[in-house]
Amino acid sequence: MKARHLLAALLFAALPATAAVPAAQQVDVVEFYNATLDHYFVTTDANEAADLDSGVHVGWKRTGLTFKAIKPGVSVPGSVSICRFYGKPEAKLDSHFYSASTAECASVQEKFGYAWLLESTEVFRSFPVDTTTGKCATDSEPVFRLWNNRADVNHRYTTQMSVYTAMVASIQEVARVPGVPLLLH
Repeated sequence: MKARHLLAALLFAALPATAAVPAAQQVDVVEFYNATLDHYFVTTDANEAADLDSGVHVGWKRTGLTFKAIKPGVSVPGSVSICRFYGKPEAKLDSHFYSASTAECASVQEKFGYAWLLESTEVFRSFPVDTTTGKCATDSEPVFRLWNNRADVNHRYTTQMSVYTAMVASIQEVARVPGVPLLLH
């Protein structure tokens, strides 16, 4: 990323291949990258992925990275909804933002509704991270949220420590939101 500042925080926990959640209740979260925009995007929606793959939205390519989540609408004890916002182009954003925190989702709607459109209160489900200890639930792995802090804001979500480390190393400073754990597993 070309930004000087980057927020790096643990967002939620993904499911490893050996998770106790049955495979029929899991979904792949697929990552795409647009080199022209220097933006990342993740989706679980097969239609969105097909549109990106076929060029309906120009410039997007799969990175080859995925992680597992719980399908939307599936009730798994201890799991939480992941909301998704779209940064409105008229606000010069044109980006997506995901959160496992209902408080954060509500706050973004309340404080930044003019710039961020709530697309869904549940694009998929996952297990929350313990905000006191920073630990993931059993049978899950950390998903890191990286934020570039540019005017055309973009977030990247990854379970790959090598990606996280490379992204953080590529910047001069890591910005941090108070109260959001910065966790290195």
